[in-house]
Amino acid sequence: MNKNIAVYPGSFDPPTNGHLDLIERGSKIFDELVVAILRNLDKDPLFSVSERVAMLEALTANYSNVRVDTFDGLTVDYAAKMGASSVLRGIRALSDYEYELQMALMNRKLRPELETVFMMPAEKYSYLSSRLVREVAQLGGSVKGLVPELVEQNLRGKLDPAYKLAEFRAPQAEKSESRKSRPRKKA
Repeated sequence: MNKNIAVYPGSFDPPTNGHLDLIERGSKIFDELVVAILRNLDKDPLFSVSERVAMLEALTANYSNVRVDTFDGLTVDYAAKMGASSVLRGIRALSDYEYELQMALMNRKLRPELETVFMMPAEKYSYLSSRLVREVAQLGGSVKGLVPELVEQNLRGKLDPAYKLAEFRAPQAEKSESRKSRPRKKA
């Protein structure tokens, strides 16, 4: 009997709770799920490939049928190398669907035997993307609840100055608010 193997490709820079939602649900559908981190030299990632591998390996350690790997080149070639019959992709919005449909059709043209399985994230993660998490974190905003605690800690370590600035600004904003709320003395 053949194993039903799927590849879940992406940059995972950083891994989010939306990614983990798809990994968890994908692990229940497929015999084996390969979380495949794309090494894309054209992008300027926040985390190195090895940092992303380490995070994802820690976050998926309790799934016996999930493993983390890296690849470059075409997803269809990588999937064939892994013996995968499916590619797992998440769709959050209509704009995702249009892009993902084009990719799925191109993948089908290149490897007709490879199926693309689209999954919608849990509703609470439907707006979530690595790009938004990076932007919020780089500006010192809270990403609590958007990423696992491990990723939040790694973001803090990587972006320490942004978090320190946000922590510095918070008391300043409180002082400013308290000054505004105090009654003014008449001259």
